[in-house]
Amino acid sequence: MFDLESITDPSFIKKLNRKELKLLCQEIREFLIDNISKTGGHLSSNLGVVEITVAMYYVFDPEKDKFIFDVGHQSYVHKILTGRAKDFKTLRQYDGLCGYISKDESKYDIWESGHSSTSISAMSGILYKNPDKDMRVVSLIGDSSIMNGVAIEGLNYLGQTDDRRAIIILNDNKMGISKSVGALSTAFSKLRGTRFSRGLRAVLTKILPRFFTRWFHQFKRGIKGFIQQDNIFEDMGFDYYGPYNGNDLDTAIKLFKRVKEAKAPVVLHFHTIKGKGYSKAEDDLVGNFHGVSPFDIETGKPLKVEEDKMSYSKLVADFLIHKRENTEFTVITPAMKVGAKLEEFQEKYPNDFIDVGIAEEHATIMSAGIATLNKNVVLLMYSTFSQRAYDEMLNDIARTNLKVIVGLDRSGIVGEDGSTHQGIYDVSMFMAMPNFKIFMGRNFQEVIGLYNLAFDIDSPVVIRYPRGKDLIKELDYSYKCEMKWEYLKKGSKLVVISYGPDVERISNIANENNLDITVIDAKIIKPIDEVTLNEVFKLNIPILVIEQLISVGTLYHFILDFKEMNDYKSKVVKYSFNYDTIIKHGSLNDVYSHYGFSSDKLLEFIKGEIKGD
Repeated sequence: MFDLESITDPSFIKKLNRKELKLLCQEIREFLIDNISKTGGHLSSNLGVVEITVAMYYVFDPEKDKFIFDVGHQSYVHKILTGRAKDFKTLRQYDGLCGYISKDESKYDIWESGHSSTSISAMSGILYKNPDKDMRVVSLIGDSSIMNGVAIEGLNYLGQTDDRRAIIILNDNKMGISKSVGALSTAFSKLRGTRFSRGLRAVLTKILPRFFTRWFHQFKRGIKGFIQQDNIFEDMGFDYYGPYNGNDLDTAIKLFKRVKEAKAPVVLHFHTIKGKGYSKAEDDLVGNFHGVSPFDIETGKPLKVEEDKMSYSKLVADFLIHKRENTEFTVITPAMKVGAKLEEFQEKYPNDFIDVGIAEEHATIMSAGIATLNKNVVLLMYSTFSQRAYDEMLNDIARTNLKVIVGLDRSGIVGEDGSTHQGIYDVSMFMAMPNFKIFMGRNFQEVIGLYNLAFDIDSPVVIRYPRGKDLIKELDYSYKCEMKWEYLKKGSKLVVISYGPDVERISNIANENNLDITVIDAKIIKPIDEVTLNEVFKLNIPILVIEQLISVGTLYHFILDFKEMNDYKSKVVKYSFNYDTIIKHGSLNDVYSHYGFSSDKLLEFIKGEIKGD
C-alpha cells in the first residue's frame, strides 16, 4: 500500500487511520529487513522501535517538537518517515545515508549522537533556553544507555525542574548490544512486574477512556507512595508511566497523547522486543543481530564469510584465554563483551571477567582499584569510547602509575560507523599522560608479543589494534616483543616510520615498487626508541612519519622534539589527518581512498618525498 521511497516529509502520517498506521509499521519492518540484509547496519534495535517511532510522529508535531534519538543507531524508522527511504541502498556507504543521526541529512535530525547516554542532557539544554513553551522535546533512550553516568546526571537535573516539559521514552528490551547488566537492569525487571500485571495494564489502557486511566495512574502513584518508595524515576521527581508494551501501536499512541499534556518531566517506560518481526533477531540473546553485515534473510547467516581470516578482536580474546592458563588477571569491559569476542573467556573464567555495562569511567576506575592490590587487570574497550574516560585514565591510572593494560580495539579508521566512531584520537590522548606506554603491532604475532611484553611492565600500557581482519596463521602465544623499533627494510633515499598494519603495507609497497627506502616499525609508539632515531638521523636523509591519526600530539611531534633537542638537520615530514578533519562514514577502502590512505595514495606521496617534491 505504501511506497516508502516516495515519502518526502512526515506530514502524511497524521492523515492515516489506525489500520493504515499498523500496515505502515508492517511495511517499514519488511523494508528494514530487506534493505539491511543487503547493506548491513543496525538491525535489531530498529526493528524494536517501529511502533514507538510511528506513534511519536502521529501524536507529536515534528515541525515544532524535537525528537532526540540516544546513540542514533535506532533512528532508521525516523529516517524513513522523514523522506530518506529512497537512500537506504546507500546506507553506511561513502557519501551515502549515515547509520546514525546526521544534521547534514535532514532538518529533523536534531542531535547527532554516535555515543550513548547524551540525549537527556541535550534535551535539558534545549528545554532550558527554548522560548516556545508549547514545544515538546522527546528523547528515546534504551535501558542500557540510561544506566550510564551521563544519563543519570541528566535525570538528576531534569527531575528537579517542574516547569520543563521533558518526555523521556525508556525503550526497555533488556539488551544493549547484548544482555543488559547491573543493578539498574534488575530494578527495571521489578518495574516490569509479572507477565500477568503487564497484560492487565495493557488491557486496561486499551479499553478505559483517557480521563479514567489518567485518574487511575494518579491513584496508583498515591497508593504506591504510601506503601513503598521503590521507583527510581518517581523518587527523582519524574511522573512515571509504565511499563507498557511498546510494540503495540494503539497503546503507544494513547500514552503519547496522555503524556503530551503533562506539565512536569515524564518517563514513559516501554517494554519492546529487540529484533521484533524477524524471528532470528528476536531469538538472539547474544547480540549477533545488533549490527550486521549483509546477510541471507532465510538463514540469518552473513553473505560473505571469510573463513580463512580472523578479526583482531578475536585474536586478542583467544590470546587472553591462553594467557589466563598460567597467569592470573581480570578482564573488564564496558558493554563490549560481544564486540570484543569475550564470550568464551567469560565462560571459561567467569570469576575473572566483568562487564560493567555502558560505563567507561567506572570500568577505568575499577581497573585502577584492582591494580592497587598489585593484581593484573586488562581493560578492553573501543578506541572511540576510551575518550569518555580521559580524566580517569589520566588521574586514576597514569598519575599514580598503576599497572593497567588497556586494549584499544578499532584503533584507526573504522569505516561504516562514521565520524563519532573513528579511532584516530587515542594516541594524542595517551601521549599527554605520564607513565603510559603506547604499543601497536603490525600483525597478529606482534600484537601477541606486545601483550606479553605489557604483562611484564610495572606501569600502564595501551595496546592499539584495528577493526580489520588478517589471515589465520599459526601463532606463538609465548612470543614477546622487545622495547625497541624494528627495521623492515633498509634504503638510502628516505626513512619511513610508521606502526600497525600500515607499516607492513608500506613495506610491501616499497618492495613491490623497488623503492630505495628504509621502513621502520615503531611498534613502541611511546616511549620513542632514541637509539634507532639517532641512527636514522645520522643518515641525513628525509624522514616521513605516517600515522592513521589526527595530527596533534602524535609520534611525529615527539620525533620533531627529539630532532630539535639533538640539533639534527634531516627534514621530518608528517602524513596523517589534518586536526580539523572529520572522517565521514563509508567502506574502509572508500574512506582510505578519499583521505589519502589507500596504497596508491601512499605510494604517490612516498615517491614525491623521494624526489623532494
